[in-house]
Amino acid sequence: MPSRQEVKQLIRESLGLAPLQEPVPTFPAEGHVCDFPIWSYSKRRSTVTTLRINYEDGSFFELDASKGMPGPSFPGYLDSILFFGQRDLFVQEYVEISVYSILKTLELDPNHGGNYDNFRRDMRRAFALFMETDRFREPATGERSHVHYFRVLRRMKLAKHRQGVSAFYFDDLFLASLRAGYLKRLDFDFCLHLDRQNKSLSRFLYAHILKRLGEKSVYTRRLLGFLSDIGMGYLAALPPRNRNQKIKQVVFPALELVKGQAFRQYEIDDQGNIFFVHQ
Repeated sequence: MPSRQEVKQLIRESLGLAPLQEPVPTFPAEGHVCDFPIWSYSKRRSTVTTLRINYEDGSFFELDASKGMPGPSFPGYLDSILFFGQRDLFVQEYVEISVYSILKTLELDPNHGGNYDNFRRDMRRAFALFMETDRFREPATGERSHVHYFRVLRRMKLAKHRQGVSAFYFDDLFLASLRAGYLKRLDFDFCLHLDRQNKSLSRFLYAHILKRLGEKSVYTRRLLGFLSDIGMGYLAALPPRNRNQKIKQVVFPALELVKGQAFRQYEIDDQGNIFFVHQ
C-alpha cells in the first residue's frame, strides 16, 4: 500500500502541480542560536562549561562549552553578522564581513585593540561549543526520534587586520532553522539596540517569549519552569527568599526592557505561574 505522502504526491502529479518541498527538521519554538541561553551565568560564564535544560515534555537541550561560555557581547556579534548577511544565508552557507564593521555597528570603538581581542576570544569560545538536543522533530514522522549534535559555526576565517574581510560559515542545522523563517518576527533594529547596551539577557528573552507567544493572546508558564527554560534553573535550588531577590534583581529588569516589544505586560500569580500577555 502506498503511504499517505506518496498518495498526495500522485494526486499533485495528476493535477499537474509541482511536488511539495521536503520539510526540514526545525525547533518547535527555538531556531535562532541566541534563543539558547549561553549567556546566563554572568561573571561565572568563563568557568561554567556545561548547561542542560530538561523540558516538561521530556525533551532536553544541552550545551558543552569546553573553553567557557562566550561573553555578553557575543549575541551582538552574531546579530551583526546575521543583520548584514541575512540575504546571503538563504543562498549560501557563509557571511563575509569585517570585524571593523561588526564593532562599528555595535558602537564599540573599532580602533581599540581590546575590543578586537574580546571579539576573537568570544568567537573562539563560540566556535568550540557544541549543542546536543532531541527537540528537533523528524519531518516524515513528526517524532523526536533522534538526538542531534551540532555547532553554530562550522568554520571561520578571521582576518588579521580589523578592516580585512572575515568569513563565517554556519552549521547546516542552524541554517535550516534560519531558512524556515524563525527570524521573521524579530526586529533586528531592536536586537541591535539591546546589543549596544550589552543587555544579552533581555536580547534572549525578547526572542524566547515572542516565539512562545506566537499568535496566542497569553503565554503561561510555571515560574520555576520558566527559569529553567532560560538557563537559570539553578535559582530553583535557592531558598525562596534568596530566589525572589535574584529574580527581582536580574530577571524583572531584563523583562522590563522588552515589554512593549515581545509582549504587552507580564505578571506572576500566587500559584507560582508567570503570564505574558500579547501585544
